[in-house]
Amino acid sequence: MPYSRNNPSVLIVGSGPTGMILAHELLRRGVSVRLLERRLGPSHTTRAMTVHARSMEMFDHIGVAHRLEEVCAEAPGNIYHFPGREFSEQPRTDYRTLPTRYAFYYKINQNDFEQVLREHLLAMYAVVPEYRTEVVDVIPEGERVRAEIRLPDGTSETIYADWVVGCDGKRSMVRDRAGISFDGEEVAAMAMMDVELTGVTFDDTWMNYFFDETLFMNVTKLPGKYWRIYMADQTGEFVHRTDKQAAFQEVADRLGLGFTLGEPKWATEWPILNNIASSYRTGRLLICGDASHIHSPSGGQGMNGCMQDGFNLGWKLAAVVNGLSDASILDTYEAERRPIGEMVTEGAMSTHEIVMGFGIPPEDRYHLTQEPGWEENSIHLVSGLSHHYRDVVTVPAGLAPVSGPLPGERAPDALLVADPKKRLYDVCRHPGFTVLAVTGDGASDTDTIAVATQVRDALEVRHPGGRVQVHLVTDGGDETGFDFDHRSPDECGELAERYKIGAQSQILVIRPDLYVGMSCTLADADAVVDYIDQWFTPARQSVDA
Repeated sequence: MPYSRNNPSVLIVGSGPTGMILAHELLRRGVSVRLLERRLGPSHTTRAMTVHARSMEMFDHIGVAHRLEEVCAEAPGNIYHFPGREFSEQPRTDYRTLPTRYAFYYKINQNDFEQVLREHLLAMYAVVPEYRTEVVDVIPEGERVRAEIRLPDGTSETIYADWVVGCDGKRSMVRDRAGISFDGEEVAAMAMMDVELTGVTFDDTWMNYFFDETLFMNVTKLPGKYWRIYMADQTGEFVHRTDKQAAFQEVADRLGLGFTLGEPKWATEWPILNNIASSYRTGRLLICGDASHIHSPSGGQGMNGCMQDGFNLGWKLAAVVNGLSDASILDTYEAERRPIGEMVTEGAMSTHEIVMGFGIPPEDRYHLTQEPGWEENSIHLVSGLSHHYRDVVTVPAGLAPVSGPLPGERAPDALLVADPKKRLYDVCRHPGFTVLAVTGDGASDTDTIAVATQVRDALEVRHPGGRVQVHLVTDGGDETGFDFDHRSPDECGELAERYKIGAQSQILVIRPDLYVGMSCTLADADAVVDYIDQWFTPARQSVDA
């Protein structure tokens, strides 16, 4: 039962994008949830506004990428307008070179974005966030957690859940009750506005960064009629002014931008913080998203990293709730995602130093954009494509080396069949692990089929119920023993190219969150079962009397 009012398996505190992604990953695996939100209702304003490539790959997997494309505006990248330099000299981070179907990033109104997620939860699972419902306390009691809730009518309710996840932002109550520290620093203050503009002369498809030694403004066009403007200054004088329209106009004028602001749709200000939680879990209390890390908005990574936290945690927590795994696998959530939080903070501050390095003349910051590999490293980091877990993942020992993405790295998509289209991510669109058996160039299909069959049969005994899908990449048909849903040709050659499969046949394991689990030669195929054993408890096998 996906929704349980009094005894949910998982209580999610906070129904922003992170909470909804986590809810989706739990619900699709049959875990009952309750999704509570203290806000009065769905947001009608936009805060976060960028959706990067790795998030779009996640949304493709979830099944909402097509809908997001309808409410987003595509941005090729960022332009850094250094004062006094010719336009041809202005550094750019151009995302159109990324090795993904989503070689750009999307600009979107967060309220539209959240509506897409709410509609998906409602359509697929008949679950919606409960607004005006505040979780005021959570108290672990043995194998359960007691939650004290304030309902919309002001009355109180007590419920019990097996697990509680705080997706409740930088002031997280769950983090506080878990006794987790949230150390960091305030690095600046920023104001933000959505407003109509006239007299714009620069390309509105790009994200445009304008700055001098004491002022900063970031301007881009949102879907619809409004523009998003971020503004900061060295002293905070303009950020904190009461008349935001006048403050933004004066900064734009001082920077020579030449446009005129209309009446703001809305405006806000906030301190820019760099904080990260000391841990992501205490017993049955976990934190996720902004509750675990916050940083400068430079680069627009915040919401994306938070959603990926939920995508990582969801399948692991579902395995524990469903009795398929020991709770110890939840340790990998922090081990994998906390370094990403640190990586995101580092990347955001690198951009922050370029555009908001107040007190340093812009010309003295220009060299930061001329370092070898600066653009490529920036777009891979900010897009999320270079995020990896390779330093913390565990694979069976003694495997012969193979080429291609390493364990813990992103599993790239590949077009398998051109017409009608079939992609690797289509093969992975299920809640479990995907094992691919791929014949090398010129190698024997017979050997690959035999090994794939052995691996499939062993996994069906030890890990039944769809936890693992074995897929044969071959030109063969039903005679292979793999039906139409479990075999595909590499007709376009992209799989072999992106996974560097040469003459040697390989076994690839792709995790539920689209990262490489392991890869090996056919000779080491028995290790696949050992690898899956570290995630799922093997099923009890019947013994003949």
